[in-house]
Parts: sequence; C-alpha cells; structure tokens
Amino acid sequence: MTFNTGFDPYQVFEVEHRSCKILNVKVVRGRNITKGWMDYVDTPDPYLILRIKTAPEGRRRTKTKDNEVNPVWNEEFTFFLDGAVDNKLHMILMEANYGSLDQTIGEAWYSLNDLPPNEVVTKSFFFPKDGKSEVELEFRIHEEYAISRIARCFRQFSENPTLRYSLCLCDQEKEFREKRSDVVMKKMVELLGEERGPQDIEEVPTVGVIGSGGGFRAMVAYSGVFNALKKSGILDVTSYVAGLSGSSWYVSTLYSHKDWPEMHPGDMQEELMNNIDSSLIWLLSPQSIYRYVDRILEKRRNGQPVSFTDIFGHLVGETLLKDRLTTKLSDMREKVKDGKVPLPLMTCVNVKADRSARSFQEWVEFSPYEIGMPKYGAYMNSELFGSKFFMGKLVKSYGEPPLHFLQGIWGSAFCILFKRLLEDNRNKDPVEMIRQEMVKSLEQAQDEESSDSSEDEGDDDDEEELEPEKKEPVKSENNNVFKFPPTASKGMSNGHPRSRHATLRKTKQKGYWQNFLSGLLENKRFEVLNSRAGRAGVVHNFMRGLSLQQAFPLSPFNPEESGANANRVSDDFDGLLEIHPTNVKRLYMVDAGLTFNSPYPLVLRPQRAVEIILSFDFSARPSDTTPPFKELKLAEKWANLNKLPFPPIDVTVFDREGMKELYIFKHPTDPYCPIVLHFCLVNIEFRRFKAPGVPRETNEEIKFAAFDIFDDKESPYSTFNFKYSHEAFKRLSKLTEFNTLLHVEDIKNVIADVIKNKRENGPKIPISVNEINNLQRVSKKNRQRLSKFVSKMKEGSLRRKSGSDAQQSTKGHSPLTKAESDALGKKKRPQMTIKGTRRVYRTSAAPDPSLTSPREDEEWDSVDAVVVRSRTTKGRVYATEEKFMTAAEGPPGDIWADPVCHSDEEEEFYVCMSDNEDDFADAV
Repeated sequence: MTFNTGFDPYQVFEVEHRSCKILNVKVVRGRNITKGWMDYVDTPDPYLILRIKTAPEGRRRTKTKDNEVNPVWNEEFTFFLDGAVDNKLHMILMEANYGSLDQTIGEAWYSLNDLPPNEVVTKSFFFPKDGKSEVELEFRIHEEYAISRIARCFRQFSENPTLRYSLCLCDQEKEFREKRSDVVMKKMVELLGEERGPQDIEEVPTVGVIGSGGGFRAMVAYSGVFNALKKSGILDVTSYVAGLSGSSWYVSTLYSHKDWPEMHPGDMQEELMNNIDSSLIWLLSPQSIYRYVDRILEKRRNGQPVSFTDIFGHLVGETLLKDRLTTKLSDMREKVKDGKVPLPLMTCVNVKADRSARSFQEWVEFSPYEIGMPKYGAYMNSELFGSKFFMGKLVKSYGEPPLHFLQGIWGSAFCILFKRLLEDNRNKDPVEMIRQEMVKSLEQAQDEESSDSSEDEGDDDDEEELEPEKKEPVKSENNNVFKFPPTASKGMSNGHPRSRHATLRKTKQKGYWQNFLSGLLENKRFEVLNSRAGRAGVVHNFMRGLSLQQAFPLSPFNPEESGANANRVSDDFDGLLEIHPTNVKRLYMVDAGLTFNSPYPLVLRPQRAVEIILSFDFSARPSDTTPPFKELKLAEKWANLNKLPFPPIDVTVFDREGMKELYIFKHPTDPYCPIVLHFCLVNIEFRRFKAPGVPRETNEEIKFAAFDIFDDKESPYSTFNFKYSHEAFKRLSKLTEFNTLLHVEDIKNVIADVIKNKRENGPKIPISVNEINNLQRVSKKNRQRLSKFVSKMKEGSLRRKSGSDAQQSTKGHSPLTKAESDALGKKKRPQMTIKGTRRVYRTSAAPDPSLTSPREDEEWDSVDAVVVRSRTTKGRVYATEEKFMTAAEGPPGDIWADPVCHSDEEEEFYVCMSDNEDDFADAV
C-alpha cells in the first residue's frame, strides 16, 4: 500500500501514558554533625545516603567530608518518579570509619507526593529524629505533560529522543520505503517487461523475503537463497529481508560486511564457508572464556544484567564477524540509506518467567532504525537498546550493544539447550526439544523464584558496586550513583562497600560446560545456565513504569471482539492481548523459534503492507518425506488470532501433489491477502539437474547431489552442528540456490498478478467509512481526517477501475486525447464528502498541526464558538469562506486544506465544503 498524500492512517490511533515526575534533590549543608561522646576521639567524617525505593537509579550518596562538623555539600541528584505510587525519600546520615565498619548516625523519611510542582522547597532534617545533627535539603518537582501523542516522543533535558509511542512506522523507514519504491519500480519493469511491469508507483507491490530458524543449517541455506535471488533479479525488487535465529545470523553478517551492498552475496560465501569449517565449541576452552570475562564483568559493573547469552553472542561473533566485533545494528543505516537494497529485519520474543513461549510471547522487532514492540506501539532508537528507562524517560544510557550480543539473543535457543548441543540428537526435532526444555526450566524456575524475586524489588535496583573513592574523585555523569547497602551492619568501610566474595548457589549437578563456567560466573547475581534469566537475553525493561492499560491489536482497523478467545482448544498464543507487567525491571528475550520458527510477524504487520511473501523454511523435520507445513500452520494460527490477512494453508495439497520445492498459497476470495510462496528444504530435482534444465552427467556431479538432509544419521545438517566441511557447505547452499532458481518464473508470475490486481482495483482501503465510528482510541478530529482519506482512496479506486474498464472496451479504437481524457475525468468525478468535527483557528495563531487527543478536541470547543461564522440551510451548518485553517489541515498549501464533511449523523458535526478537492483527488 503506497500513500502519496503523506497521510498515514495509523496516525489516528492515540497512545497515552501517565506523566513522569522529575525530582531534583540538592543536599546543601550539614550543621552540628555529631556522633556523641565519640567526637572526643575523632571528628566526624559524614556523608549522606538518599534512597527512593520506587525510583530507578534510586540510591545515591554524597561525598565524604573528612573532619567536618558543618559540612557543605551542594550536591544535586535527579530521580524519576511515578506520581501514582507512594514515593518516600529515605535519608541515612553516615560516619565514615577508616579500617572498620561505617557508623549510622541517624535516619529520616520524607513523603514526596505532596511537593508542589515547579517550586523549590527547603527542608531541614535532624539525625536521629530528636538529635542535634542537622542536614538541609532542597526539593524541586518538574512535571511532564501527561499525554504522549502519535508522532511525538518524550525528550530528556538534552533533547535526545527516548521512546516513540505510535502504531506507525518510524519516519526513517517511511523515507526508506519511498526511495526503495522508486528503485523497485525500475527493476520490476526490467524484470517483467513494460507490459507486465508497473506503470506507476501505486502499482508496485511490496515483496518480503523471510528465512526460518535452524542454526547454521538455516544460515548456510539462506546464503544460497540470497545468491539465487540476486542472480535472478528478485532481490532487486524486494523491499524487506527478514531473519529468525540462524537466518538472522546470515542477514546481519551480510549487512555488516564492509563491501555490502556493492558486492554480490555470492562473494561472501567463501568467507562464510571458511568461518564455520571448525566448531565454535572450541571457543569455550578456558583460554577463550577468559577473553570474554573481562568484557562481561565490565558490563556487569556498569549495572547491566548479564547471562550466558553474552558469552554465546561472543562465540557467534568471533565465528561469523571476526574482525567486525565492534560493529553495531545502527551501522546498517548507511547500507540502506539510498534504498538500493532491502531493509533488514530481525526478531526475538519477550517471555514471562512463569509461562511457555508458545503461550505468552511478545514479538520484538529489530531494524537498523529502531527496536520495539508493535503490541504496545513502543519503540526506541536502536542505539538505546539495553539502556535504562522509566516512564518513557531515558534514565541511564549504556551505549549501543555490539551486533554479536544481538546475534546471541536472536539465536538464544541454543543457550537454553547448550549442554545438549554436545550430545548426539540428530534424529530429534531440535525446536521441540528446546521448547520442552524451556517448559522444564520454567517449572524449575518456580522453585527458584524466592531467591530470584529480589530482582523486582525497589531496593535492588542497582546491583553494581562502586570502586573505592579516590583522593581526588572525578565526577561522573551519574551523580555519584550509590551502589551498596545502606547500613553499617551490611559491611561498610570508609563510606564504601567492603569487597565481597561470590557466594555459590547450591544447585544440582550440572554438565561439563556448566561446571566449567560456574567457578567464574555462577552466583545469584551473575547467573549463567542455572535459571531462565541465565539462558535468555536479559535487558533492562524499557517499558518500566509505563501505564499500559491494554495492548494494541496488530490490525487496529479490525480489533478483536470481546470474548473471541473464549473457546480455544489449546493454550497456543492465549496471551496475545495479555499485558506484560511494567513494574518489573528486566525483560527476558529468547529465540522467536520457541513460538514458531519463521518471522512472519515482521512482514504481516499491516503498516508494511507486504503483498508477496517469499518464505524459506529450513526447519528440521523427522525425515525428508515429512510434510513441511508444521511451522507454517502455526504462523497461520497466529495470524488468524491477530485478525491479520493470511491465506488458508491446505495441507492436503501434500497428498495430492506430493513433496515439492515450492507451494503457493493464495486466498480464494480476498485479492488483497498476502500471497505466500512457501519454499521447502528438500532435495528432489537437484539430484538430477545441476542447474534448471541442465542435467547432471558425470558420476562426480551425480554423487555431489546424492544426499539426504534429515534421513541420514551421519548428515552434517543437524541443528546442533556448528561445524560444516567445505563439501557440506557447498552441497546445502547449492541446493537452496537451485531450488530458488527453479521457480523464478513462478515468482515473476505472482508479482505480475499482483500488479494487475493493483492496476484494476487500486490499493487496499484499510477500513470502510461506515466503520470508522466504531474505532477505539480515535478522536473525532482524527476520524474526520481518516474519513476524508478513505473517501478519496475509494474515489481514486473507482476512477482507476472505470479507467481500466474503458481501456478494455476501447481496444481497437482510437485512444482519447489528453484534453478529452482530462475533461472526461472531471465530468465523471463525483463530489465526495466526509464526516468530521470542525475545529477552526486563525492561521497566525495555529498550534502544531500534529494529530490531536480527545482532550484537545474539548479545549478547542470554546475557540469554535467564537471563530466559526455559520449559516443554516435545511438544518445543516456551513462555514463561510474565511482564511482559517483547521488543526488537522496543517500549514497552508497542505493537501488537507479544507475537509469536506458528510455523515449519517450530521447533526453532531460541522460541515465544510472543500475549495481544492480536485487537487487532493489528483494527489491520491
């Protein structure tokens, strides 16, 4: 779906959250600090601890003032607060003792909820409550606006954008789509010819290529697919390439290559082949592990959670990226900035600690531009992934994680089952094994919950430790973040924590690799393989503190009816609309293959309007003759539950036609439903032909192609195999390359059919005008804009269809001249009106033309009553011609300059005639 008008219909859905309060606390000075009779022995060395359990980064401390009875600190600290909870400041005045435990002088509490906004409040506190030691503090509360509107994002004081709340694609992806559409249109004409190719940009279909999981098997097979797609010209007309697990490793490795996109994908195959000709297991030797430990411990000291995914990501990175270990996801922006190659998309799922991934999962999108969850309409710049957020505010940035860490998350299923990777499991379904292991680990996690639950408590927000204070300390950006327990009884020395030895948790006997690593990494706060946290990718919860009331349907124009899930037979996907708690501090991200093993959610997102899906399934099967539809049926079920268009998957086609390289699935009645071309990992025609139409002749050629993928117990293509000989690599990559080239004409025919449909019927209209009133979380003004947009789309489709019919009826006759055609078009163009609420203001005083919230609609009612001059005709209200513009119209010259209103309930709305309807119709 292509919109030349610049209007995105998904803009009309509003995402709202509670306001975030920003508290500034200034510790000014102390007076008469005393520790009683001990003053005769030693002059106090005071420092003050500040703790707010309900705030992130909620523990801070001042510097120690040596031998000061009346210390002057003048130190400021910033806290982020949720006004809906009870916020209390806990102050602890401490005495630093050299060579022994620090002493608590006294404690005080102060309620923060009653502080007036934007005013400085000065308070003095005594320690203990009836004591003489006095500390003076200043408080100031800053409040953010409560409503986060579409296309707006919170900003920190530095004006760096933080979270984006919207159901729309980000502006960078929209810009990419525009550039890519121009490139694709030219390439499609070259590929299909002028007659079958698109005649204008509206006819260009969106093509997406997706690859399943399957470890190195999927990665190697995907490399052969890309080689074939580039050779055949199909890659040049593709807008998106998506990967899951092993396929994501290939996509990310290709797009991080220094020579891409100038080089051919085939040019990287030899490099990839050499990289995996030895197993990555050797990288887990003691010598190799110690190379990773310093980096991982540094990450831990900085306050970031760590797990075995960090180590596994290093293994994958050192195997595939080699000297590119510092490359990042955002570096790929440079590769796609001109729209010369498809946009890469990767994925994983966020899971709950007590639920299986099949039951509850939240798909997470990774693009070079941003990372986020469509379920909540919440996204962050890809450079901020892993940073700490609270109520949409960036609290602490850790810098963008390296690409190999993301590769570890995308393929984290191997972390869950890492011990069993060393066993011989060639004849077992690895995906099912991992899913079963996940269920077992979740059951085990229930027994461990008591020891793990502290991670979500307010006083364990920051687990990292500070290094001892220097004589001349360097001030950090984090305002001396306090990282240790508050009382002397927990081991304070000179105002700083004494070093603590890691306490090993009592666990059952583990496998070799777990025992090997446990001496280094296994304790309650640095878990590796003993818990769900250790086996998943663990990151700070970027949605922490958000007031999520409900999830957004992935297809918001077709929201799920109440009780639609009541009669489900199984628990598959039963948590689709269940809300993830936002009070937890961490998210557990795992391989999306634990849900279903193909990244369909990335290309089924309706905002991307992908019409042709080239799906390459490299999933393991019990045998080469097993029907290859298991994961596809799961994707179909997921799409149907989310009310996303998906063609019916008729598995009986296998009984009628047998095993094939390609199955094409189309919807029998919906011409706008995506067409799925399901490529299977099979070796049939490849045994007889070395290229399409070129038979094998020599014994060497025949022997090269004579292999099974899943039936042979000695086959190197097990999901658990991380070592491929050169022959195994070439066989598999050549097989998938051949299977793809074998069906290039089928792909071309599908593309041509979609172009023909778009030419005859126009783009898909997202919703009918009559259904707009039923939409939730859409203001009246935005319904008006959407109504006009839909009406104009419908008008354009009718004109396009009538033009197509006229073309066919005039075959063999002289064509109309341009003047005659223009005159006919104006004569036949019907007058279109739409429903909406009139909100008018003078141009000189126009606010920002972004979309409005329901609150703003009410605020503009008073303006309407004063500004709008109207006359009544047959019970309708018409605005007289004056130089006004509406909030929905934008700046002068916008194609939305004068909305036209029409409705079955017109008495509720103002109605206004359009002065430049013809210009807008031409734009559509």
